Amino acid sequence: MSEAISFAGSGPDRDQIPVVATGVSNIDMPAFAAFFALSAVFYLGIYTLEAPVRYGLYLVGKDSLILLRDGLMFGPLVVLALVQLTTTRLHPAFLAAGVLMTFHGLVLVGTQGSLMGAAYGAKILMNVLFGFFAAGLLIAPRGWVLKAFVVFWVLILIGALLDKFVMTFPWTGMATVVGDLSVDVSKDWQISDPFARRVAGFTRSSIAVAAVLPCLSIVLMCRLKNVWARAAIALPALAGVFLSTQKGSLIAFLPIAAILCLPAALRLAWLRICFVAFLVLAAGLPLFTHGLSLDHGRGVFSMESLYLRIVYTWPDAWAWIEHHQMMWFGVGLGGIGGPQRLYAPDQFNPTDNIALLLYAYFGLFALLYLAFIVRLALRPATGDLPRVEAALAILAFAFGYGIVLSLIEDQSASLFLGAALGTLWLETAPRGSVSGPAHGVPFAYQNGEFR
Repeated sequence: MSEAISFAGSGPDRDQIPVVATGVSNIDMPAFAAFFALSAVFYLGIYTLEAPVRYGLYLVGKDSLILLRDGLMFGPLVVLALVQLTTTRLHPAFLAAGVLMTFHGLVLVGTQGSLMGAAYGAKILMNVLFGFFAAGLLIAPRGWVLKAFVVFWVLILIGALLDKFVMTFPWTGMATVVGDLSVDVSKDWQISDPFARRVAGFTRSSIAVAAVLPCLSIVLMCRLKNVWARAAIALPALAGVFLSTQKGSLIAFLPIAAILCLPAALRLAWLRICFVAFLVLAAGLPLFTHGLSLDHGRGVFSMESLYLRIVYTWPDAWAWIEHHQMMWFGVGLGGIGGPQRLYAPDQFNPTDNIALLLYAYFGLFALLYLAFIVRLALRPATGDLPRVEAALAILAFAFGYGIVLSLIEDQSASLFLGAALGTLWLETAPRGSVSGPAHGVPFAYQNGEFR
């Protein structure tokens, strides 16, 4: 299938071609699509090198300048929304996101009286919205964007190897203060065993390595047709995640990498099975393990971390939600996790589960939002199959790693999650339907260029 799409209303009728030709993004203007791609690349570049960037800012006493990176997400969204408003072609995703953030943000103001906590929660979701609009620009990159992703992938692996076996970076264990928040950079976990020591490399934390490396690997694997070439991407990435000692990421990424190396006829079905299985586990484990006694050893390669979640983190999270929620609306946007450091620092709970986080943020509305995601994942593919595969793989990984981590709070993971949803929105649209406010995306994207 051609990677290009025609101007709306031109070219062959969509029902007369074998596969529906959808656009690569949910942006209806070529210049803005390029703007989003450029912003995303710079943002991921900062994420990949966040530790040395923060260290440099720390040395000159300008720690708070790291917040400027959020402008790479917020700025393009605001400009795109304003331009679309002037042409009365506002994408429905803007309206849906605005209503969702306002409503659930007001719930948090009602339960906790914290506007800043609601703003923090909105900032987390901003990456998902940006990714939704970028869609295939991140899921199926070409040209200079693809080359940048390869560079990031290599840098993350090099950083992890150097951190593990060669040297201790000067930013290891550094703590900075951004606004009123204390931020650990390349946290020193005080593990003496060099084999078990968690490493972050050039990223801010070992979790960052485990979150972004699989996402980049999935994108790169889905740009390749040869199974052995895909395996050549998957194996070093699995080794990199292993070096980070983040078992949740390793367990989630391993079956997905294996599925992506299967024959093409089998991949979609198995990716959907994997996604549904991970979603059920993410929702079910905090519910059905309450009070469970679990035998465990000690150390990063034992069951100790799961035991701590079952005995302490998840029950404490449930207790917080139960005592602070507003009926079935949850605690509100930013109702647990990172935003708590602004309005309830003494009760901070890392959540360590994506379903718990969503319930705290949205209450029973989380079921509605998850149903929408499941519908996108299970709809038949009508567009570009490699893009659908990549989107499903990232979606499955997000909920797989989300079993033991509130993954939406990670900037790169939420960005790729949004891109996966935006890609599925486009590439599973029914035949003959319109995509977006402009009845199709009126530009072509070929060989890394917008035309």
